[in-house]
Amino acid sequence: MTPHDDSNSIQRARKKVKVGSARVVSSLLASVTLIGALSLGISWKIVDGIAQSVTPITSSVEIRSLAAPIINARRNPQTLSHDVRFRTLRSQLSALEKRLPSDSCLVIDIEGNRISNVNADLSLLPASNMKIVVAMVALDVLTPEFVFSTSLVGKVNGGVIEGDAYLIGGGDPLLVTGSYPATEPYPTFNSTRLENLFDTLLAQGITQIRGSVVGDESRYDAERFNPSLGLGIKGTEVGPLGALMVNDGVVTGNPIKLDNPALSAATEFTNTLQNNGISVSGAPKVGTAPQELSVIAKVDSLPLRDIIAEMLTNSDNNTAELLVKELGFATSGVGSREAGLEVMKAKLVEWGIPLDALTFVDGSGLDRGNRLTCSALSALLARDGGFGPVGTGMAIAGKTGTLRDVLGDSLGAGKLRGKTGTLTGAKSLSGFVPYAADQASTFSLIINGANASNQTTYRPIWNALSDALGGFSGSPTASELAPN
Repeated sequence: MTPHDDSNSIQRARKKVKVGSARVVSSLLASVTLIGALSLGISWKIVDGIAQSVTPITSSVEIRSLAAPIINARRNPQTLSHDVRFRTLRSQLSALEKRLPSDSCLVIDIEGNRISNVNADLSLLPASNMKIVVAMVALDVLTPEFVFSTSLVGKVNGGVIEGDAYLIGGGDPLLVTGSYPATEPYPTFNSTRLENLFDTLLAQGITQIRGSVVGDESRYDAERFNPSLGLGIKGTEVGPLGALMVNDGVVTGNPIKLDNPALSAATEFTNTLQNNGISVSGAPKVGTAPQELSVIAKVDSLPLRDIIAEMLTNSDNNTAELLVKELGFATSGVGSREAGLEVMKAKLVEWGIPLDALTFVDGSGLDRGNRLTCSALSALLARDGGFGPVGTGMAIAGKTGTLRDVLGDSLGAGKLRGKTGTLTGAKSLSGFVPYAADQASTFSLIINGANASNQTTYRPIWNALSDALGGFSGSPTASELAPN
């Protein structure tokens, strides 16, 4: 290579270095420029965001201080209300539970909470708390507006009934004459007045029956008593039973009940007619009315809800037993105790109440073979809630029915509504205690044992229960405790 060539090569190399250096410098300058621009952009966004965040609040926005600290029980008023209201009650019930005999059960429900739960599924002798089962099932199967009808049929010719007049029983358990309730320890109320039939005859101008008044009780069977009842109960506490009963089978002026309540009813109606100017040629008797005869007069009972109220308030045994027969008649056409009890059991199964620990022998609760649990009673009462026909139909503590002479000095006086039950070795009380316009506690208590029905055993327990539930309040409510 010549010197000239070396000189040219060196010049070319130097040019390449200069060009490369220029490109590198140019790239560096471009990068720095770009980075700077990006930094400025980002900085501007940050500054702009801060500026927006500190923009003064307009005068339309009001800043208020909290009415209660963030960490405060009032921030959960529902829980606080529950705690305040139930604290004393739980303490009282805890002391009460310790006093219960071993063969007892107690269930108390308030606002969907099980407050007391002692031997809830223990099978016990309920006495007249059986009537709660009858009431709930009857109201469902027959409906609250159901009425019993008693009719007089025959052949009218002018002002005369030719031949016999048939008094047909429709199962009305509260069919009475006007003077009868005054003779009862617990006077019948919501009754059906037998004299209404006489008034209808009188209005039609009828002055004579050229035959007999015939009592027709064919709607139900002829079982007068549950066969397992003791002799001391038959005829005194219940029965004789039949589809036609007047004055619970009592004939005015006769201290001894007749064996056939339909004959007693025919006798009582005959006396009513004759004592008020309508003559009857024949003696009272029983029989079945021919279908071709026309209705001359008819009297309806009050709605079933009112009959249920009388049964629960007075613990009316005849009413309970006739309702069981009517359940059978309405469902299968068989007006018997057995048919009615099957309806009751089927209905409880439908309602999801287990029958394992339950035994139904009658509706009144007089039979010692009956068995119920507090949990079953509580489930039934929950269907009423305390403000339905059952809750409003029960006796009131210290005021009415079987509770008129008890609990009058307790906090539940005038408020507690309950169904009592009494047999030798059994005492029960189940029902409701309202504490607000639309809220009530539900309770069921059954005590069994040799001394269960002695006042020294059950009265202190009843009083403690009535005091605890009677003193319970719906206040303070969650809304009352909520922050302002």
